[in-house]
Amino acid sequence: MFKKILVPYDSSEPAAHALAQAMDLASLAPGTVITVLTVVDWHDYNAETFKIAARMSGVMGDALQVDSLEKIDEEASRETTEHIRKAIAPIIGDGANVEIAVVNGSPHDAITGYAEAGDYDCIVMGHRGMGAVRSMLGSVCYSVLQKTHVPVLIVK
Repeated sequence: MFKKILVPYDSSEPAAHALAQAMDLASLAPGTVITVLTVVDWHDYNAETFKIAARMSGVMGDALQVDSLEKIDEEASRETTEHIRKAIAPIIGDGANVEIAVVNGSPHDAITGYAEAGDYDCIVMGHRGMGAVRSMLGSVCYSVLQKTHVPVLIVK
């Protein structure tokens, strides 16, 4: 049975169905941990174009205030985590075996990278999310299937 399950979550109905299915799978094997992964697309404040634009607009001087930017990232991550926790509460119940992770990046790369780096046994994901739908499965779902070596369960 699976001991570590990754569930990409984007607040869509298919993602909620996938999380419910993952909870059912976890109930079959005590000790299974589910990670609900939300991928966001925050600005990269360390990007050279951001630094140049900030200096030109007078928002920041020559020295980039990294501590301030890290606080912004931490606060955004905390707010996103709390929002997700409230949204999934009806699905996960007490949530004793559920973790929430928020990462920045493109969804398909972030999901596959997180799954492989975390040594997950399975990815359980909805067949379509909130992103643009390019095929019956959805572009992120299709891309994850193509890129990962981790088993993927697609939930309708």
